[in-house]
Amino acid sequence: MPVDVKAILAAAEPKPVFGDDVMNLSRIAQSNRTYRRAQQLREEQEYNTLAIAQGAEIAGSVNFMDSLADIDLVIGEVAKMSAAHKDNNLVQASLTKLRGGLEETKELAAGRNLAVESLSNLKDEIYQMHEKRADKSGIYNEGAVTDLIKYGENFMYSNAHYLNKNLRDDWESTIDELVQTRNVYNMIDFYDTEEKEQIQFQTDPSQPDYLTSIQQASLQQAKNYADVGNIPDAVKSISRLAEIGRLQRQSEARTSGINIAKQHLAEYGASIEAIKTEWAGVQKFLGAGIEEKDEPPMPDDLKKAVSYNVQLPTARLLADEGGLEILNTNIESSSELLSTTLDFASGHGLWNPDALERITITSQESSYLGLDEGSNLQDVLEAYGRRTVMEEKEPYMDILATYASDPENIETIAAGFKGRFMTGLDDKEKNAAKFMSGAARTYIKLKTLRQKHFYDTPVGQLYNFMDVQTQGQGSGFIDFQY
Repeated sequence: MPVDVKAILAAAEPKPVFGDDVMNLSRIAQSNRTYRRAQQLREEQEYNTLAIAQGAEIAGSVNFMDSLADIDLVIGEVAKMSAAHKDNNLVQASLTKLRGGLEETKELAAGRNLAVESLSNLKDEIYQMHEKRADKSGIYNEGAVTDLIKYGENFMYSNAHYLNKNLRDDWESTIDELVQTRNVYNMIDFYDTEEKEQIQFQTDPSQPDYLTSIQQASLQQAKNYADVGNIPDAVKSISRLAEIGRLQRQSEARTSGINIAKQHLAEYGASIEAIKTEWAGVQKFLGAGIEEKDEPPMPDDLKKAVSYNVQLPTARLLADEGGLEILNTNIESSSELLSTTLDFASGHGLWNPDALERITITSQESSYLGLDEGSNLQDVLEAYGRRTVMEEKEPYMDILATYASDPENIETIAAGFKGRFMTGLDDKEKNAAKFMSGAARTYIKLKTLRQKHFYDTPVGQLYNFMDVQTQGQGSGFIDFQY
């Protein structure tokens, strides 16, 4: 018969020891134990977190800016918490770390306190140094200042770990003040030493400047500032030395320029006055300004021939625009006047000696005028007459006027004014010669006025310069008018 395998396997299957009810109860019990363990772990975690947070809060209540006593007090509180949780490794580890941080904070605080105290001592030494110099009981000692600088730099670099930004800035500014103090006194010593009497403020070493009284006062002011510790103002006072020198040179140059301008203008006015005086003397021979009975005797034909006039405006007006043209017109008039006068001395009348031929010019003058060597005044006068433009005539008239104004030539030329055969000279010839000499001097003075005060040093510019210099100064301009 066939074997029932399924029945055999079913009979062989083991039967459970506990029933389903028993297993359900077991699972419930396991779940309760898991819940209680989880709840216990959560409670322990919350307790540890709270303890650690309390320790962190206590440790965070101080920093390196607080006093050592306050930091020690907090370290003690953390130590008490650590003792209270000696069986809790997690809390113990956290509190130990916090305590280590507090010890570092205490070290920083101690270093900072030392830095603050040392800085205070350094500033006190600087203050005492200034106090002694201010009341003149002490003198500047560069070595002592240098020692303070070295001390400050060494302390700052060796204690950099303990210095926050503000404290470091305080140290650096104090050291900078000491360095500036030393620099200021070095500059004062440089300027205030006898060997340094000549202070070069100019770029040209051949033009030395000296410490003026104003510069010396500024230097003394710098020392006074430095003695009381006012280094910024001391630096400003010393820095002004070169500027003071420059301004003084400008002022002196301006004053010198004004004085020179005044001198030139005074000479210019005097030159015009001299020309007017000279011309007034010339006109007297023609009867100007005097009664007819008092007129000096002159050759009648000469008096009728000379109708030229020299007339100058005031010095200021002549210096204005158009003044040079007025001056040139007067020069031309005086030139033609002298030419006409000399013509009367060069051969009028049957027995009139040709006086101008008797005066020979130098070889240099002949060469300058383009004449033959051995030429005389008559040759010069004829060459003058052949020229039509005044600019071309002037070189010849310059020579003629020079000889005509020379007293040694007056008597020789006067003989040329004779209109009859007679020995000796009468008053007419003598007065004619004087008239000629005055006309020559007038021409020469007009030419000198133009060259010196219109070409070499234009008076118009001098007047403008004086106007600019005197604007807004509350003083009237000195007008050189004649």
